[in-house]
Amino acid sequence: MMRMKSLAICLLAVMHAVTVSVRGQDASPASAGASQERPASMVPAIAAGDPASASVLGSGRWVKIAVTGEGIYRLDYSRLRDMGFTDPASAVLYGNNAGQLSFRNDGTAPDDLKKIAVRAEKGSDGIFNEGDYLLFYAEGTHRRVTDTGSGEYRFLRHHYSDTAWYFITSQAGGAPALKTETPPAAAPSYLSTATDVFMRHEKEDVNLIRSGREWYQQVTSGTQIGIGPGFTDLVTSERIRYTVRVAGRSDTETSFTLRQGSDPVRTMTVPPVTMTDLNGVYAETVTVTDSVLPSSATPAFSLTFSSGGNMAATGYIDYADFRARASLVWRDRLLFIHDSRSVGPAAVTRFTVQGSASLKVWDITDPYAPLEIQTTAASGNTLFYAATDSLRRFVAFTPAQVRQPLRSVQVTNQNLHALIPADMVIVTHPLFRPYADKLAALHLAEDGITSIIVTPEQVYNEFSGGIPDAAAIRNFVRMIRDRGRNGGPPLRYLLLFGDGSYENMTPPPGNSSFIPTWQSVNSTTGVLSFTSDDFYGLLDEGEGEADGFLDIGIGRLPAYDTTSAGIMVRKITSYILDTNRGSWRNILSLVADDEDSNLHMFDAEGLAEAASAAAPPLTIDKIYLDAYRQVTSVTGDSYPDASKAVDDRMAAGCLVMNYVGHGNETGLAHERVIRTDNINSWKNGTMLPLFITATCEFSRFDDVEISRAAGTIAARTSAGEMVLLNPDGGGIALMSTTRVVYSAPNYTLNRGIFDYAFRTAADGHSMRLGDIIRQAKVSSGIGMNKRNFLLLGDPALRLAWPVTGEVVTDSINGVHVSMQTDTLKALSLITVSGHLEDYEGNLMTGFNGTVEPTVFDKPGHVSTLANDGGSPMTFPVTGNVLFRGKTTVTGGRFSFSFIVPLDINYTYGNGSVKYYAWNGTTDLNGSFSGITVGGFSEAASDDTEGPLIRLFMNDTLFNDGGVTDTSPILLALLNDRSGINATGTGIGHDIIAWLDDDMSGAVVLNNLFRADIGVHSSGSLAYPVVVSEKGKHTVSLRAWDNLNNPTVATLNFVVETSGSFRLTDLLAFPNPVTEGTNFTAGHNRPGTEIGLTITVFSSDGRIVRVLRDKFLSDGYAFPDIHWDACDENGGRVARGLYLWRTEAVTSEGEKTSATGRFIIL
Repeated sequence: MMRMKSLAICLLAVMHAVTVSVRGQDASPASAGASQERPASMVPAIAAGDPASASVLGSGRWVKIAVTGEGIYRLDYSRLRDMGFTDPASAVLYGNNAGQLSFRNDGTAPDDLKKIAVRAEKGSDGIFNEGDYLLFYAEGTHRRVTDTGSGEYRFLRHHYSDTAWYFITSQAGGAPALKTETPPAAAPSYLSTATDVFMRHEKEDVNLIRSGREWYQQVTSGTQIGIGPGFTDLVTSERIRYTVRVAGRSDTETSFTLRQGSDPVRTMTVPPVTMTDLNGVYAETVTVTDSVLPSSATPAFSLTFSSGGNMAATGYIDYADFRARASLVWRDRLLFIHDSRSVGPAAVTRFTVQGSASLKVWDITDPYAPLEIQTTAASGNTLFYAATDSLRRFVAFTPAQVRQPLRSVQVTNQNLHALIPADMVIVTHPLFRPYADKLAALHLAEDGITSIIVTPEQVYNEFSGGIPDAAAIRNFVRMIRDRGRNGGPPLRYLLLFGDGSYENMTPPPGNSSFIPTWQSVNSTTGVLSFTSDDFYGLLDEGEGEADGFLDIGIGRLPAYDTTSAGIMVRKITSYILDTNRGSWRNILSLVADDEDSNLHMFDAEGLAEAASAAAPPLTIDKIYLDAYRQVTSVTGDSYPDASKAVDDRMAAGCLVMNYVGHGNETGLAHERVIRTDNINSWKNGTMLPLFITATCEFSRFDDVEISRAAGTIAARTSAGEMVLLNPDGGGIALMSTTRVVYSAPNYTLNRGIFDYAFRTAADGHSMRLGDIIRQAKVSSGIGMNKRNFLLLGDPALRLAWPVTGEVVTDSINGVHVSMQTDTLKALSLITVSGHLEDYEGNLMTGFNGTVEPTVFDKPGHVSTLANDGGSPMTFPVTGNVLFRGKTTVTGGRFSFSFIVPLDINYTYGNGSVKYYAWNGTTDLNGSFSGITVGGFSEAASDDTEGPLIRLFMNDTLFNDGGVTDTSPILLALLNDRSGINATGTGIGHDIIAWLDDDMSGAVVLNNLFRADIGVHSSGSLAYPVVVSEKGKHTVSLRAWDNLNNPTVATLNFVVETSGSFRLTDLLAFPNPVTEGTNFTAGHNRPGTEIGLTITVFSSDGRIVRVLRDKFLSDGYAFPDIHWDACDENGGRVARGLYLWRTEAVTSEGEKTSATGRFIIL
């Protein structure tokens, strides 16, 4: 169902017309991130008025009923029985409908549910039974309220629901009865025959910029639009006060004319806008307030838009408010009486309603305790008396105006108010509850994080009377935070598990609004309109909307179905469980846009300097677009080499991928350097970076496509979300933007992120993502730009930055680094020794594992090309890799040797060594910049042969000519006694690969090569290959040794683009069999868990032996399954011909089988 398009009318007086989960008990020690707060002088005290200690929903049977408007409702005895109440006489009504909750922490938040007085109509027998009913007063979600500042009435629209809810349970004694007010004894001091009446015309049809809380009614030029007000019996001598707000989008002046009947009342001129400025003022608004005498007791008003002859102009009506005085006349519909003139000290008012002598009147000033008013009949009218020393509200009605609730829903017992504090709150849509449970259990098991898991509906039931409202979630989170301050673990993180939508009125499944979004008010100016999940973490008294300091780390997992939820939890699980440690965790990739007088590259340089200072072991890979050749075509400018560099970096892995520059929700840079097809092609599932994108709208998760004609709302997935939702790679999380942002505050926040990302938390571990972005935002000041940044990801997840110690260089070729060491000359043999120490400087004698050293040549410089004009820029880059390998660490000490490649920069200067170490449980890193590189060694070498190269797909079980899918992993094993040249310095001496003899499409693979453990002469690389066409193909790879001797190797393979699960190339080897054999086969389901059953038959069909195994297949072949040539009883089988049948079943339930033969001698 789409957002409601009905006319919103508020008539205060119209004349005539869960199971809750808590994961874990004990909190882990607070991290540095959790303890880092704003200055103490800025921390307000916790507000008074603690929430209830328990909810009434915690026990008993509960049903909630829906209403869509203000009125008198009835609950029949029979309907209560249908709801499951065996004794309807004991039914009790509860509610807490406060309308749209305040977006600020101002002390007005409702808490839990309150009893509501009802009137029981029991019939002549005085017993509540069949045929009887309960009457009660209910409010809608929209209403008029009194502005505390001006004292004027204003319309308060609810931004999350048109439906209000009331709750029913059963209690001894039944509901509190409606009391009857005794008329005042004093004579009336005021005679009321009229009341204030209000009406609003507002159609919520279109959001002009798909952002913010303002929705408009689009109108065409020259069409007269009726706007009500639907008043009757107006006092024609009293002026109608009106407020009209309209908008226009045009590059010339436009206007609206307000008419009463056919008479013009007011013309409103709307200024022009700059139509090409899509991020500036999209439409100008004009608001007028004035008054006019009604032309009759039933006036009709209209608005007409004039485009001024501009065919491109568009007009919009926001709302029209009317306030008038009308006589108290009964017109066979609810009559609300609200007479502001009746109020006075010790005043008593007689109210006279003309037209009926049989009206019931209730005082509804207190909606939870209405009062029945005694009335008298006089001359066909209804009279009643009331004390009016304060403004009171009444409703007059007859049984004909009483309504029935729309529907009822069973409510499972819940008790959020009784929850104890926890480290993290997870608010999840029920659809994603199993995945939230998995994530909470993972955090508890791995790092002691305790979690509270709730659904939005559970929160609404106790904090907004069942009505959807983002402020209710904020208020619940605030309760948990405050309780944590008073005892128990302090609340540190909030995870919103579910996608959101800028259209918050339509619930799933007709919308992606699984977890509501807070939107700014403005919906006409791109740079002033935004959404921010920070709203949920501005928890101190007086804070709210977008004002205040963030108190907790907040992240969102934008799941829109169970598949996407599973993908994100699976990736987080893999990241936490460290399935692939490696030196990629030392790499920061900085991508900078061209344009804007090199601004983005200068910003990137500032970030590089900050990151290098904060974390010396980082290797910074700079991909500055203007340093690459720009290609111009009919589709626009592009940077294909830069785009490829990003793809290659993603394939090689990095800890952080940071972009600075222009972008939108479909990609990065005007030249589309990162597009959605790039993102979907990434296969870096074991090396997931944190993405930081200081650009516009890249992660606009709340965007949807609304079709008014079809009545549908379809989610739009932003490029940032695609990074997170890529099942095979992409990123682990994003610190990214949802709307238009400015470069200067972007840089400030980005630098703030770097300031905290590489610190060590108080518990000795790396920082959690929620703490990083929270502290960066707190330290960046009070500007609104930071609210456009959000964390798409798990806020309790630690960044995979090694912080548990340091890898230290001791000596080079036996000379301690404190002395003058040997120079790294071309073709010289170098041995480096070192040790590992903890963060207190102690040797880690218990560390036994591996260390990955990367040796770099001297830093270089690159000049940009000024592709878009302006001046070139020269920037420093990391030196070329001289050696990248792996060696063993024993007792905290290590050494490694390598031959310096022939291709180096022969001038002398300082290079560096950077390390990554891992022992199965702990990782750490380090760096050393005291090495000298340059010159040429005179040592002779007789090596004239190129490297030995062996090629496979996915794993070493692959056979030449085997079958793959369209995206296999090329695996290359290389060996040469002089070592492999991977420097990338010498012209034409790169490690490259190409498909189908087409060298024009060759890719450089230097960065992917890793030497084997403890040796410099052999190593491997893995590269994802994409082949779109099925059939036979070849892949070739060329590599050079350090003396620049080349070798080319070629592998044949067959691509199958689709098809059912099948087995190929069954093989038993050796065959014939003497002592035993190994079974294997090819298949077409790489990356899938497969269960395997191998049955060996004699030639007469008798089962000889059954073998079973289960494994996760990375490649296209089963691992060898050995059979010892014995039967089930361990006896040797006889000689002869045997059959073997392989049956395979994937984790998704796909099945296949195949049969082979072998001979036993």
